[in-house]
Amino acid sequence: MPVRSLTRPLLAALTAAAFALPPAPAAACTTFRLQSQDGAWIVGRSMEFAMDLKSQVMLVPRGHHLTATAPDLKPGMTWTAKHGFLGINALGLDVAADGMNEAGLSVGALFLPGFAQYQPFPGKGKHAVSNVELANWLLSQFATVAEVREALPKITVYELVLPQAGPLPLHWAITDAQGNSIVVEYLNGKLHINDNPIGVLTNSPPFDWHQTNLRNHIDLTNINVDALKLGSVEVTPLGQGTGLLGLPGDYTPPSRFVKATALVYASTPVATAAEGANLAFHILNAVDIPHGVVAEKIPSKTGGNPTIDYDTTQWVTVYDLKNQIAFFRTYGDLTVRTIALNKVDFGGKEIRHVPMPTAMQAQDVTPVTGN
Repeated sequence: MPVRSLTRPLLAALTAAAFALPPAPAAACTTFRLQSQDGAWIVGRSMEFAMDLKSQVMLVPRGHHLTATAPDLKPGMTWTAKHGFLGINALGLDVAADGMNEAGLSVGALFLPGFAQYQPFPGKGKHAVSNVELANWLLSQFATVAEVREALPKITVYELVLPQAGPLPLHWAITDAQGNSIVVEYLNGKLHINDNPIGVLTNSPPFDWHQTNLRNHIDLTNINVDALKLGSVEVTPLGQGTGLLGLPGDYTPPSRFVKATALVYASTPVATAAEGANLAFHILNAVDIPHGVVAEKIPSKTGGNPTIDYDTTQWVTVYDLKNQIAFFRTYGDLTVRTIALNKVDFGGKEIRHVPMPTAMQAQDVTPVTGN
């Protein structure tokens, strides 16, 4: 059977460097997991980026042949998908930035600027996959976090630069249907696999720093504080939410990590997976970035005035890992859409694509008046 390579579309993208847009600023992504009382683990994730990623849902069948792209643009390691998977792609390339497979394993790639440093590309590229294609490899090959933990030390993960997006310094949040969760990072050219008992991940610094930083916020609580007695004067709270007074509300990675953690663990437990998915969307609403509020100056290459790029929440996903149901919505269209992986025919030969609509849809419920 001929190998169906991802190198061809990647090569086309890489050779378009002369027409590439300026590198986008670091993405401000957030991911977390929560559990419903019926035993389902739910993973929520937001994708923020300044460049329009033009993402689509891609459905990759089991048995599909995949090929890594070497730094010199030649085909590298090849493998065959053991599991069919759903991924969210970008820039017209069939490489997943986020996804879930039919075994209930989820993988999310998030930015780690200033810290991520991958491994050197090995001479012949054997047992090596690029940072861009790592999620494809993980989703297509493994069912559990334990399998991923065992396999990762056996391969090399090297850097592949896409001119449209610039360098992609990434780390990965990986969760399976049993709720096991790890964070994978490449720091100073070495693999680091961290257990993630909190289940939350954002961006820089590396994950262990965020865990330590939680110790600065252990006074936060979902219980409103009592009135304060000062002599004969009673100082009463101004309103609701006083227990979370001081909860970070900005869009920096440390603040989003603390905020997402607080919301996940303060929320009332839900009974069902469907309620868990609904809760995940509400938490994602709290880290949603409206267009324009997070801006970065991009220096001019010709000495002119800098341009402004805006980090925006382009799409969010929610994965029910127990029932293998994927939910998604986009910035432009808040309508929640679902794909049930157990209804997808993963026995086909070609990658299929599902559009992610970006034009707002609203239901008109205006009462019709009588004649």
